[in-house]
Amino acid sequence: MAKFILTLLLVVVSGFAQAAKYTPGKFHIYSHANGKVPKSDYQYSVYVPEDYSPQKSYPLVFWLHGGRGRDHPDKGKRNMVSERLWDNRRSTDAGYSRNVADYVGYILVSPVKPVLRWNAEVFARLVKHVKGNVNVDENRIYVTGFSMGGQGTWRVGCGNDGSYKIAAMMPLGAWGCREVKRGKTPETFKTLKTAVWNLHCPLDPISRISEQMPLFQAHLDFGGYGRFTMIPGRGHISRPRGDDREFFSMRMAWMLSQTYGTPFNYVLKVNDGKIEKVASGERPFTGDTSGYGFYEPGTVVKITAPKAKGDKPFLKWASDKGKFDDVNSPSASFTTPAGDVTISAIYGKQPFKLSVTGGEAKPKAPKPGEVVTVTAGSGKFFYWKSNSKLIDIAIPTQRSIKFAMPSGDVTLIAQDK
Repeated sequence: MAKFILTLLLVVVSGFAQAAKYTPGKFHIYSHANGKVPKSDYQYSVYVPEDYSPQKSYPLVFWLHGGRGRDHPDKGKRNMVSERLWDNRRSTDAGYSRNVADYVGYILVSPVKPVLRWNAEVFARLVKHVKGNVNVDENRIYVTGFSMGGQGTWRVGCGNDGSYKIAAMMPLGAWGCREVKRGKTPETFKTLKTAVWNLHCPLDPISRISEQMPLFQAHLDFGGYGRFTMIPGRGHISRPRGDDREFFSMRMAWMLSQTYGTPFNYVLKVNDGKIEKVASGERPFTGDTSGYGFYEPGTVVKITAPKAKGDKPFLKWASDKGKFDDVNSPSASFTTPAGDVTISAIYGKQPFKLSVTGGEAKPKAPKPGEVVTVTAGSGKFFYWKSNSKLIDIAIPTQRSIKFAMPSGDVTLIAQDK
C-alpha cells in the first residue's frame, strides 16, 4: 500500500513538474539561447491556458508566421490568435463558445523559422517536443499561418510523415503554393482527413491566388472537405478589414470543432433564428452566438425562430439540404447533412429580389424558401461575389451554386479572371 501511495505521489509530482515547464496563463519562450531546444529545431513561444491541468489533454494550435527567417521566438508570439489570449479571459479567446459544455482552452505554439520556408520534417520534431512537455490531444492539432506561413500550413499538411495528425488547417493568403509538393492520387494526397478553410484576397499582389487554387482544388477533387473565403478589397492581407472579431471567432471555432479520424463537422448557419440545443450527435459545437454551429452528418439540433418579424408572420423553414421534422413550425428539429448548409426562417409572402450578373438563375425569380441554382455564363469565370450575409458560399469558385432563397434580397456577381 505504501509503495502504491509513493508511486501515485511521484506521478502527481511529475505531472505538476511537466506543467511547470509551461507557466499556465503566460507566454513562455523556448529558444536556442536558453538551451531548451536544439539548434537544428524551431525555437518557439507557447501559451498554456491559465486553468491547465496535467490530468487533461488540450487542443494544440500552431501559428506559422510569414516573411523571412527570424532569430528569436519573441518575434513570433504576437499574432491574431495570441492577441486574443493575453488577458486570460476565456470569453475573449478566439473560438470560445459558452454553448459548448466541455469547452477547454487551447495551447498556442508560435514557432519561428530561421530561413525563408517552413519545413515539414522540422515541424514534426517541433510537435514531438511540445507533446513531450505538455498534455496534447493528438487528434486535435490545428495549423494556421499567413503568407509564407500559409504556404507553410500547406507544406506541413502535404509533407506529413505520419507522426502527427492535423485535424484542421487554415492557410491565410498563402504565398508560392506552386512550390508545395503534394501527392498526385487520393492515396498519396495527405490532407484528405484534414478540414481546410482557405482565406485569400483575389487582388493580393504578393501571394498569387492562382497558385493556391490548384492545390485547394486537388484537395477537393481527391475527396477532401474544404471552404474558401475570398477576402474583399485589395492587398496582401490575412483577413477582412474592419472589425473581424466575430468572424474570426467563428473560423477558430470551426477549426476547434474538428477531430482527426472522425466525420467532419460541417457548418450550419441559421438566418433569423437560432440553435437552441443539440438533441443528438457526437462532438457537437454550437457557436457562441447560437446563430451557427459545426456538426457531423446526422446530428439533430433544435432550432427556433420568432413567430413574427415585425408585421410579417413566420411561414416556414427553408434549406437546400438537410431535413426538418416540421418545416412549418417556428420550433423544429433539423438533421444536419454531409456538407455546409444555411437554413432560413421565412417571413411573409412579399417577393425579394435575386440579382445575378454574369450568370443565370433557375428559377429566375425564386420565392422566399424556394431552392435556386445559379450558374455562371460560358465566358471566363473566377468566382461568385456577394455582399449578402444571408447566403454562405462555401466554395465560390464553383460555376454552379445552390441555396434556398432567404427572406431578403440577394446579389451575385460572376467575377472573371
